[in-house]
Amino acid sequence: MVDSVEKRALKIAAAVMQRAGLCRYDSYEKCRKIFVYPGTCEKCIRNWLLNKARAELKREASGDA
Repeated sequence: MVDSVEKRALKIAAAVMQRAGLCRYDSYEKCRKIFVYPGTCEKCIRNWLLNKARAELKREASGDA
């Protein structure tokens, strides 16, 4: 299966943020993940970025841009 450009960009952005040690929370204590494995942070960041993008697209579609 071929990834779309947007999906690939999202994966790259999440990987870069995770490797840079960036987190969607301002402190690690706020993270509610019980089990952390190598892909946990990247997956979490990817989902967060995707939700932010969807919200922005929804906002633009409603004319509030």
